Amino acid sequence: MMTSWFSHLERAKNAPEIVSVARDFLASWTPHELALLPPECRPGRLRDAEDVETLHSTLVEAYRVSRSTGKELEALQRLTSFIVRASIRLAEVAAGPSGGASASGAADSPRSAAPPES
Repeated sequence: MMTSWFSHLERAKNAPEIVSVARDFLASWTPHELALLPPECRPGRLRDAEDVETLHSTLVEAYRVSRSTGKELEALQRLTSFIVRASIRLAEVAAGPSGGASASGAADSPRSAAPPES
């Protein structure tokens, strides 16, 4: 199931599309699943890329200090991994075609470019 959400992120072409995918992902969580998260990590409304970045910071810090186990840890890991990937995707689209990943997913390499003409 997560693979499908990651695929949606990869197909998103700009920040509003990425935020929309993140909103849809969060909407798929049940109240029970959300209750498994630490209170500070329970997402509010995602309006824009800044909200995704704020949630990203909160989740990474909570994960870093977490003593959760079992289902609580699984929920935190699932949300954190998705939001981290959304944050990375936001950076990729902000960098544009020359600074992001190529179609194969690898970073563009200056070595692969043709040498300048003399």
